[in-house]
Amino acid sequence: MTIKLITLDLDNTLWPVHDVIRRAEKASFDWLSATHPEISQQFDVQALIALRKKLVQENPDYLHNLTALRKAALLHTFRNAGMSDVEASKQTDIAFQVFHEARNQVEMFPDVMAVLEQLADDYQLGALTNGNADLKKIGIAELFSFHHSSESIGRRKPEPDMFMAALASSGVKAHEAVHLGDHPEEDVRAAIQHGFHAIWANFLGESWPAHFPEPTLSISQWRDLPRTIEQLHD
Repeated sequence: MTIKLITLDLDNTLWPVHDVIRRAEKASFDWLSATHPEISQQFDVQALIALRKKLVQENPDYLHNLTALRKAALLHTFRNAGMSDVEASKQTDIAFQVFHEARNQVEMFPDVMAVLEQLADDYQLGALTNGNADLKKIGIAELFSFHHSSESIGRRKPEPDMFMAALASSGVKAHEAVHLGDHPEEDVRAAIQHGFHAIWANFLGESWPAHFPEPTLSISQWRDLPRTIEQLHD
């Protein structure tokens, strides 16, 4: 068996994401408070989160495009403040860019860069994410042959679309690919269901869900990834 392609989830796989999102939410709200205090008096961070949840309930397709979801919530707040559609759209774009700049200020898990550079010499690397991280802003895009997201593909993991897009982009077969990700269902089980090998990225010390079969391969440190992938060549 020969592995030719490694696909990687991003959030909580290459970097821990929870604090990143909290900081980005704060940066966006601080901008809103400074430039549109009348809006920040009506909507705090939790109210904006609640609004996004309401939008998803009304239109579940927003789950496949988190950028569109966040912009829709922002647009609602600006329109609710009495802005014209043109001005509300303009302010929405600015507010989202404030969030997105902070959202891409990440700190990698230990050894990520060294391992990615090592693997990129021998394999095609592809990013598959349900989030909206920007590899160019983060500074690692050159290590990846492609970057597919639920936003670019139109469907989020665990559905097959992103995995099939990875095979089309790389020109390899599913059994020649391995996916690394932190989510038991959206990454590990989905990859296996769609014919990939899978490695559970447990860098946050999580417990595996009892109702899922135990993963065949897992790592808790990035430096163990090359050796784990070598096991698939045997």
